[in-house]
Amino acid sequence: MQSASPIPTLLPLILPSLLLLSNFPNMVRGDCWLIEGDKGYVWLAICSQNQPPYETIPQHINNTVHDLRLNENKLKAVLFSSMYRFTNLTDLNLTKNEISYIEDGAFAGQANLQVLQLGYNKLTNLTEGMMRGLGRLQCLFLQHNLIEVIATNASWECPSLSSIDLSSNKLTRIDPSTFTVLNRLMVCELAANPFHCGCDLYSFLTWLEFFNNVSHTYDRLQCETPREMFGYPLLSPVASGHAIRNAKNILYHHCRDGVMIAGMTSLPPDLEGPSGIGSDMFGGVGPYHQPTTSSSSAENNLSPKIITEHVTLSSASLVVKIPRPYSKMYILTQYNQTFVSDVMNLKNTKERITLNKLKPHNNYTFCVASISKSQRYNHTCLNFTTKGQSQDVLPSTTTHYIMTIVGCLFGMLIV
Repeated sequence: MQSASPIPTLLPLILPSLLLLSNFPNMVRGDCWLIEGDKGYVWLAICSQNQPPYETIPQHINNTVHDLRLNENKLKAVLFSSMYRFTNLTDLNLTKNEISYIEDGAFAGQANLQVLQLGYNKLTNLTEGMMRGLGRLQCLFLQHNLIEVIATNASWECPSLSSIDLSSNKLTRIDPSTFTVLNRLMVCELAANPFHCGCDLYSFLTWLEFFNNVSHTYDRLQCETPREMFGYPLLSPVASGHAIRNAKNILYHHCRDGVMIAGMTSLPPDLEGPSGIGSDMFGGVGPYHQPTTSSSSAENNLSPKIITEHVTLSSASLVVKIPRPYSKMYILTQYNQTFVSDVMNLKNTKERITLNKLKPHNNYTFCVASISKSQRYNHTCLNFTTKGQSQDVLPSTTTHYIMTIVGCLFGMLIV
């Protein structure tokens, strides 16, 4: 006895699916899912995770598409010749590809583009012409690339930009003029970049503090280099506060016009280390504590002071005042051109120090310093000049004068 064929049994289940596909013949086209409107108008094209992955932007997609998603493929470049057809685009997702090159003017035909996603690619820089023509762009995502350099005028043709994500790149410096033309900018994500906190970064930090980022991600913006600044926050974690030991305040006291002030040998030592600079520096509440007093008065209370009390021909008396002497080790040092010597450790809040065996009419420089990992940081210095011999009548001079007179009188008696 022959078994019954399964086709009549399955036909009622298969028929509705066949009818559905016959009513939407353009739902799937090529390897992309398309959502179309009237007369072939394409609203959305999903070409993500294609197998095999796209290595170039597919050209079979209708040029009327508004939202094009090409994320998670293997695109390596974006060229004007492959983009100019899509003049109606408002959203373009190119996340998680292998894009290392974007031709200048590649998006010149996308005047309506509002959201551009380029995260998780291999871009190393943003050039002047890369964003050309994107006058309506509002959101730009560039996170997790390899960007080291941003041209100062890279975003000048994007006046509508309100959010930019540059987190997790290789940025060490940013020119402050890069974003000053973006009057609508509200979010600027810069976390997880290896910032070099040198004097040339100060002007950008001034802009960043004034900018008042909506996301308030201050705690994720830190110095990577130089070594003595590693781990310092760029700004206070609270927009209205001013943490004493953040990079902006430190650079303010050490830099002028983008260069180190003459006489400053280095930036402050590490937050943690033999010098004892750490949570004690902030009263045990960490570097993000917001002081109740103004930043200027708090800074003055934490700054050592040194003054001259009395200067003679061969000695000087100094008065040194240091804040919380056991929060770290302070040392009185003497500078003589390139020669540096440690005079004594400073252990008291106020010390009166007498310096003997100084040379007459000579210039001296003494500083209050701290040392960490072979890095010397001068907190404050003092210059003074000892008195000359003409200012004091020494016994030897008087004796010489008397002997001269006696000699003359003795000569007159002999004659």
